[in-house]
Amino acid sequence: MRRRFLQVALAVTGALVVGVAGAQQFPSKPSRMIVAFPPGGPADVLARPLAEGLAKQWNQPVLVENKPGANSIIATEYVAKQPGDGHTMILANDPSLSSNQYLYSKLPYDPVKDFTPVAGVATTTLILVVPASLPVNNLKELIALAKQKNGTLTYGSIGPGSVTHLDAEAFATLAGVKLTHVPYKGTGEVIPALLNGQIDMTLTAIGPSLPHIRSGKFKALAVASQGRYPVLPDVPTFAEAGLPFEASSWFMVAVPSSTPKPVIDRIAADVKRVVETPEYREKFINAMGMEPLNLGPAELAKFLE
Repeated sequence: MRRRFLQVALAVTGALVVGVAGAQQFPSKPSRMIVAFPPGGPADVLARPLAEGLAKQWNQPVLVENKPGANSIIATEYVAKQPGDGHTMILANDPSLSSNQYLYSKLPYDPVKDFTPVAGVATTTLILVVPASLPVNNLKELIALAKQKNGTLTYGSIGPGSVTHLDAEAFATLAGVKLTHVPYKGTGEVIPALLNGQIDMTLTAIGPSLPHIRSGKFKALAVASQGRYPVLPDVPTFAEAGLPFEASSWFMVAVPSSTPKPVIDRIAADVKRVVETPEYREKFINAMGMEPLNLGPAELAKFLE
């Protein structure tokens, strides 16, 4: 019994030593932040300055790699199979660590067992926008036109099963209309499609659509939040426009679950330090119509549950 106790004690001590050593050595090489969507979308906009901020703290390059496709499955599976040394992270969002497990009968990764959430970054409310050429000026008129067109009005999403797909279908159900879904790989493709008249509407993150709303190329019909957003104070909420409806999305840094806790704690503290800088907060969160998600590993685990 005593020998067994000593073996266990040595094993635990060894693991602690390895974990502490790993944290002291981290980062020992360039790191990567994987983004599940093409450049230009909110995830990419958040990831790049975050990677720059981490690189300055770590004195090592932090590269952003875009691996879009399959409703974030490609990127998330890739990160799940990487060594748990902290040098490969993912800027995860709703599908990758939450909704995909309920949408697909088999995933090539387990969002609970294969990942540890590290640090919250931001949440974003969705906004319903249409091109200036569409003959509607408010939500009531859009719903009336959709009923008149009987399923021929189109909307763009960032892919089947994505937040912008599921929430657009939820909106259509609540409004009692039929819409035709046109999937894309990311917001960076949806916005140009709307500008070019290839689709009639989209329910999207506020940030990427802001310049086009302000220039008059897009009409913003409603925001899917409880209250109006400071960056667009004249745009009513869905509830104010006559249809109670809310929709949002979140972004957080996560790593493979085999990553030692001291490394996780180091990354969490350093991400928080970057995200809480006035420049990052104002330029990449507030100005983009987002809100900070100031949660650490333990709080994020509960948030995901």
